[in-house]
Amino acid sequence: MISAIILVGGWATRANGYPKYLFTCENKTFLERQIEELQSCVDEILVVCRDKEQIAVFPDNNPVIYIHDIRKNQGPSGGIHSGAWHANGELFFATACDMPFLSSVVITHLIKLSEGFDAAVPIWEDGKYEPLCAVYRRDSVRRFYETHDERSLTALVKNLNTNYIPVQDLINLAPEKDIFLNVNDLNLLSKIREK
Repeated sequence: MISAIILVGGWATRANGYPKYLFTCENKTFLERQIEELQSCVDEILVVCRDKEQIAVFPDNNPVIYIHDIRKNQGPSGGIHSGAWHANGELFFATACDMPFLSSVVITHLIKLSEGFDAAVPIWEDGKYEPLCAVYRRDSVRRFYETHDERSLTALVKNLNTNYIPVQDLINLAPEKDIFLNVNDLNLLSKIREK
């Protein structure tokens, strides 16, 4: 079984507090786009909220499981921690709600490349990671968080037996999609809508 987690618990400070999962592109919210793409390559989708109050604002009609952070105020690290504790899949794909152009082809490739590793994480030529477009082995992540109180996803990636995948290799698999684009603010949202 393969799981996916979508982190939606941020405060969207660069978007004036407007939830990024509600940003729209091509008449669908970012969250709807992500769920649609993930349904074709994973067995369950978990949406990780910051608390029960945030879960309450979501509609019941999405084919997902809503969970909330166990470790509060730890940013994306807290979301991955909670996802690892709730995921039924031995492997899980992790993403942020501000990445609207996921590719099932890329995700499936990352799942294959995680075989024999704790994680498959894209890496840029300058050495920066994409920990929120990556596949993790659930039990390895749980073991890390049982012994660490880290807020840094870099610490997680570095402490796992990680298969680093060149970003360009993944871009080549889905050249029509800007898979690593993070839409963090309203200006960038306007630009992608104009394309």
